[in-house]
Amino acid sequence: MSRRVANSRLPAPGRDFFGLSKESAIAQSGVRAVFTPHQPISSMELLFGRQEEVSKLVETLNTPGQHVLLYGERGVGKSSLANVVSEVLLHAVQPAIFVKRCDRSDNFESIIQKPLRAVGADHLLQQVSSSRAISNKDSLKLGFAEIGNEESQDLVHTYTVSNVISPSTAAESLHELDGLLVVDEFDAIASDEDRSKVAELIKHLSDSGSNLKLMVVGIAETGDQLTAAHPSVQRCLRETKLRRMGRAELEEIVIAGANALRLRFDTSVVESIVRLSAGYPHFTHLLALKCAEDAIGEGSFLIMPHDLSKAMDRAVSDAEGTLKRIYDDSVRAPSPMYRHILAAAASLDSDEFSANDVRNAVILRTGEDISQGSLNNYYKRLISTDGTTILRRAGRGFYRFEDPRMRSYIRLIERMV
Repeated sequence: MSRRVANSRLPAPGRDFFGLSKESAIAQSGVRAVFTPHQPISSMELLFGRQEEVSKLVETLNTPGQHVLLYGERGVGKSSLANVVSEVLLHAVQPAIFVKRCDRSDNFESIIQKPLRAVGADHLLQQVSSSRAISNKDSLKLGFAEIGNEESQDLVHTYTVSNVISPSTAAESLHELDGLLVVDEFDAIASDEDRSKVAELIKHLSDSGSNLKLMVVGIAETGDQLTAAHPSVQRCLRETKLRRMGRAELEEIVIAGANALRLRFDTSVVESIVRLSAGYPHFTHLLALKCAEDAIGEGSFLIMPHDLSKAMDRAVSDAEGTLKRIYDDSVRAPSPMYRHILAAAASLDSDEFSANDVRNAVILRTGEDISQGSLNNYYKRLISTDGTTILRRAGRGFYRFEDPRMRSYIRLIERMV
């Protein structure tokens, strides 16, 4: 006797119940290799808008005695640029390429470990052991049990070796090595002593005419922050501050990527993506990716404003978790004024803005007048000088976002197209 299950339904034959057909089309298109918001670009064919910077860095690294310090804000594309410069050099002169991506556990010795091993000069001994045979008489004195009249034992001493390699010793070992050492995320190195040692190594390599070059990459406002203000390294270290991208460069990311995928972004969509990105290629890649994924999944080649609207929702969900947490913590309050203040600040195009600029933007947003004194009460929660709040006091009456990428994130949330 058969039994019928009430209200049970199975997907109709051919129906894309889990979106697998759409995902398959997206994966096969290669779009995620063209627009890459979640990882640095590694191919020179896919780096759009930074050709001038690549050319200058390659020229510097091909100049005898010159090394590179590449720094700037988070999210401007430093690692991508370093990857592509390495690839260009590899194709041009075929040196050995060593890449060290630092974390807080690294130090000077771990940074140079790979190139030292390449020349057979690994100085990183962890410990040494020494042993000696002891007789029965010795064993009694040392408290060991005696084992027969003629037997002996080995007494082993293990010593920990301090992993201290001087910059000059490292430079001597690496003198004949022809190659490039890329030290990425150098800002993760907490010790000024280790940062200074890297600067000293660069000086010694330059003075000795070594063909080994260093490209140091990190987040900083000034080069001195990464070199511990080492005074003797300036003549041999070319400092390059990677700025945010301009409008034309961000447009190139979208248009060149679209051409590679045989898609077309409506002009207004490109303009909106550039506006939302606020100079950060990460957000340009993120928005372009979400737009392109939807178009490819739906079998379309044209991306219009309504496609961008859907993509913005997905981009907010995919944005970095740190930005989400900081923003959510800042606006978590009964009053909507915290959100109005942050949206007003994000609508301004300058990095630093005055209290009066924010007040005028709040009035424009809400349509209601508000005194500066009232705003100051809200600022107590949003502004500090120690990096613990979403806004930082840059001077008397002037502020900026603690993480400059926050402007783009808030523009996404508020749909400031």
